Amino acid sequence: MKTIKIFSIIILYGFFTMSISANEICYTNSDCKTKKSFQTKLKEEVHKIIVSYVNDYKNDRHASKKRVIGIEVPEVDGAWTVTVTGQRLPSKNWEVNLKEGLPKIPTYAYSIELETLKAIYNGKINALTAQGKAFGSDYTPMSVREINAYEPSTDDDHHLNAFSFHFWTKGFPEIIPFHEGATRKVHGSNATVFYYEKGLRTAWYSVASGDKVRHDPREQANPFPMMCVMINGTIQGEVDGEHITVSAGNTIFIPANVTHKWWNESDKPAEAILIMFGEGA
Repeated sequence: MKTIKIFSIIILYGFFTMSISANEICYTNSDCKTKKSFQTKLKEEVHKIIVSYVNDYKNDRHASKKRVIGIEVPEVDGAWTVTVTGQRLPSKNWEVNLKEGLPKIPTYAYSIELETLKAIYNGKINALTAQGKAFGSDYTPMSVREINAYEPSTDDDHHLNAFSFHFWTKGFPEIIPFHEGATRKVHGSNATVFYYEKGLRTAWYSVASGDKVRHDPREQANPFPMMCVMINGTIQGEVDGEHITVSAGNTIFIPANVTHKWWNESDKPAEAILIMFGEGA
């Protein structure tokens, strides 16, 4: 009798643990069906969002360049492959195809949090800003990884940045909003990334009172020149060991490999357009 009770407990425990998946607990079959139905609807919503970007990219002149790339949204257990063939269709659009599952070839794959995908779709943040980080180990709600033993070159990475801008920015000409609500904290202050491609990086920075920008020694010198265009407020800085104050209406040029850091001592935010260019940018 005791053995039968123990066996019954094991069976019940087995049924209970089998109903736990994807970080959810189902106490009844009805619970599980409801949650699976909700998950299915979420995945369908994500699929529609991605389809909208694929359809928009068919009208983009940059779709003349071939590319195969993956997209995954882990929260809905969703993965897709975008294939840009570089072929123009009789409709004058470019051929861009979408299918479920990640690519089977060595390439890149985006990994996007559901909330971030919706924010990009609703114009609250752009994809390059969602990927922005100071160091490779920094957390980002949208990231890119190499799959299937892909070994990209530096040029491949540059081309990917340009693709990320054009694929995830709808319409023509592309418009990028910049304001506090469209930023992420990068290098110590809020920033919106405008555009990256080989030899050019651009962004808007909003440095709040008390913010310290590039105070980590690892990020104080770039291998390429940059210009900082002050459009609002005043900021204090140190360039190659020299203290400097820059106010709205002024632009400062910083040569390659020159150390620099910034901070805001005022009680108002300072805003600047950052332009990085040249070899290595």
